Amino acid sequence: MKINENNLKFRDDGTFRVLMMSDLQESANYDPRSLRSMEVLLDESQPDLVVLGGDNCYGPEINNEQDLIDFLNIFTVPMEEREIPWVHLFGNHDHDAPIPMARQQEIYESYSMCISKHTDDSIHGKSNFMLPVYNKNGEISLAIWGLDTNHSVEDLDFPNNNNMSKTALLPNFNDGVGPWGMLYFDQLMWYYNTSKALEEQAGKKVPGLLCMHIAPHEYAIARANPEICIKEGDFDEMLGGMPFNPGLFALLLQRGDIKAICCGHTHRNDFDAEYCGIRLCWDGAVGYRCYGVDERRGGRLFIYREDAPEVINTKMIHTLEKL
Repeated sequence: MKINENNLKFRDDGTFRVLMMSDLQESANYDPRSLRSMEVLLDESQPDLVVLGGDNCYGPEINNEQDLIDFLNIFTVPMEEREIPWVHLFGNHDHDAPIPMARQQEIYESYSMCISKHTDDSIHGKSNFMLPVYNKNGEISLAIWGLDTNHSVEDLDFPNNNNMSKTALLPNFNDGVGPWGMLYFDQLMWYYNTSKALEEQAGKKVPGLLCMHIAPHEYAIARANPEICIKEGDFDEMLGGMPFNPGLFALLLQRGDIKAICCGHTHRNDFDAEYCGIRLCWDGAVGYRCYGVDERRGGRLFIYREDAPEVINTKMIHTLEKL
């Protein structure tokens, strides 16, 4: 398996900066604070890569392709004008738009600074990606991953999926479960095979950051043990995680390359935790039209160093006072 090439590389000062902005939830009929929030984040964090973390558009207000294009023509400008490479993930509200996800992916990829690239049609989800980051010697020393958490439990590609929300989501559940999306086994295999190929090409396991929209179950464990796991931030909203545990976390522990996960989806959380040696970060909503706590809106910045790419340096940047 050949690793896709790109021009992402560490700066001359030895750093690489990734900004994740989730839950914009906008359309062409937008709150100006949402656009300004993105601009503030970009100017303050000066990222080398932007990850749009899902629920980018508000699907119920997107009626056709032109509505999606009108939305993207507004909210990609902050990256396009600054010539900042960006990638995207899809969230549940992106699926609410009546446009096939393959076509949405094509529209996103048409923007000049978008470096998203669909995996292939044999793998569930259109917004899976792996982006290698190169050091000054031209070696791969960091990887930025994305996994598409798909749509709702009712759309899961299971035989006899009939009212799966009622069947699966029983009254007594932990606080981390919701009816929205999850990962398929073929996506886990894609990660595993790509990770192995990356290790072979680089001659070592490459530390990585994994971005998703819907959180895996292990976030709920960290949230239930804040005195042990939570480093900082707010965690007072139900997480709305995957309805079934696909085994992602166990796979990451076995591979040993991805050192941090960052998710979005619920808007009042913005915490930074650690569980079994993997950082579990939550990205607060960047948009101002969707529900949430204004003081917690913003994006999550990761700063990596070329000489220690396995070390996680991350913080939330809140935007309310800067608008």
